[in-house]
This record gives sequence, C-alpha cells and structure tokens, in this order.
Amino acid sequence: MSDQSTSSDAAHGQLRALASRLFGVDHRPCDQPELLILRRSIHSNGFEVESRPLLGPDPVAELIGLRADPSWDGVGLRAPASSRRFDSHTDAPCSLVHLLEPGGVSVTHLRITDEDTVELGPDSIVREGRIPDTCRRMFALPTPAPPQDMSQFVLDAWLAQVLRAALLSPGLTWPDIVGLSFVHHLGVITDSDSTPSPASTARALLDSSISLDWHRYRTACVMLGGCPVSELTAAQIDWMDTGMFARWTHGSLPCTAELLDLLEPTLEPTAFDRLWATISLARPNHGRSDR
Repeated sequence: MSDQSTSSDAAHGQLRALASRLFGVDHRPCDQPELLILRRSIHSNGFEVESRPLLGPDPVAELIGLRADPSWDGVGLRAPASSRRFDSHTDAPCSLVHLLEPGGVSVTHLRITDEDTVELGPDSIVREGRIPDTCRRMFALPTPAPPQDMSQFVLDAWLAQVLRAALLSPGLTWPDIVGLSFVHHLGVITDSDSTPSPASTARALLDSSISLDWHRYRTACVMLGGCPVSELTAAQIDWMDTGMFARWTHGSLPCTAELLDLLEPTLEPTAFDRLWATISLARPNHGRSDR
C-alpha cells in the first residue's frame, strides 16, 4: 500500500470518527441545528470543531451565500431530522451529521436509535440533497447536474403562480389565468389568441419546457434580480451552481396534485376545469402528478 493511500485512509478514518463523536457519548438526539467548522488540530491527530447555532426556521437556507474561510479544513451540519422505514407510515425523530472536506470527501451519519445508525462515506461520491449541496457550495465545489427535462417544473411553477394570484383574488377566470405574469415570463403564451384553449396552452407550456434549460433560466433569474418561484435573490442564485439552483427552486414548490387540490376551491369553476384539462394534456410521464 502506498504512503498516499495510507494517508488517505487515515484522513477518512478521522472524518468518520469525528462524525460518530459528534453524536455525543450518551447518544442524546440533537435538538439544535448547528453549523460545524472543522480545523486540523495541532494537539491531536484529528479535528477541532467550532459550532455555530442556526436559529432560523430553515437552518439550511440560513447558510446560503456562506463561503468557507481559507482557515477551514471542513464544514458540516449537525441537526435534528426525521426518518421513515420502508414498512412504516410514521416518521421517527433522529439526528444527522454531515461533514465535508475542501477536496470533496464527505461523510453522513444518521442515528435513528442508539443501536441503529446509517453511515454513508467517507468517500468522494457527490450526493444530492439540500445539506450536501449547501456544504459543497461553501467551498465552491460543483453539485450534481440539474435534470434535463424541465416540463414538470414549468407546470408546477405555473400552478404555483396561479395559486398565489387566486388567494389574493378568489374566483379567477380562465382569461385571468392565462394572462398571469409567470406565463409571459417563460414565454409560454405566444399566439395572438386572447383566450387560448387548454390544448393550445398545454402545447405552449410543453414547447417552453423543451426550449428552456436550467442554465439559461438561472442566468435569466440572476439578471432579473431573483427567482419568481423560489424567492431566491440574485446573490443567492449566483452563489449556487445550476444543479443546486434547479433542485432548490423546484423543491420549493408543492407537487402538481397538491397545487390542484388547493386551486379547486379558489377558481371560477369553468376556469378550474380548463386548468385541469391543460395540466392533463401537458403533464409529463403520462399523467403522473408527483415528482
């Protein structure tokens, strides 16, 4: 075994040991989200950890825009979480620790009970998720690529815009719906018909999703000063890469089925019928309503 391989194994072992130690000797569940800042210890073969409490309603969102200081040898998050077994319909409280080194090596420990811990890594696998994405962007590391197909996002974003308008002004008509700003923001309605049919609206939505890609949409949102869907600012979008921006933006929306359930009582009845018909014609994956 080479010296380089031995050194790498030792570093991985230190990261794994630190993840285990952060649960505490008595394995008490974590009740306060914390940002973890790692620095190599000059007194021992391992890391010293500085913890900073995260007090906002969304601790991960609170970290958007943070860049790692050159003195940091790693970052991480320790937070309460919930887990669900495949054979259960209820969530169980648990604790999560995710640690990342500047080179991209990460480890995740999820402790469900004192005897039941899920361990991922340490390795260089680039995993998806709000926490891995955010930690990687602190070191300006790339995250997984965005989905190639934007059709589901276009539909959900449109429905979310309709819902916001309907909550402010219940009883929207079909012409009100197709005239909403998000539709024109995407370039969805391009014909001269002042009241497009559900079929022509569905075609326009699908055409828009084909012509649009996440890189161009992210660039447009930065230029426009923010994202109309996720309410991210231009600075936050610029801090993200395209993959994280895509997952964060679409993940901020309810799924199609939830949006339709919320919209039905707020729209003029024939408007909802046309909206439902449009979504049925435009929905990808042959009518699936979930993401």
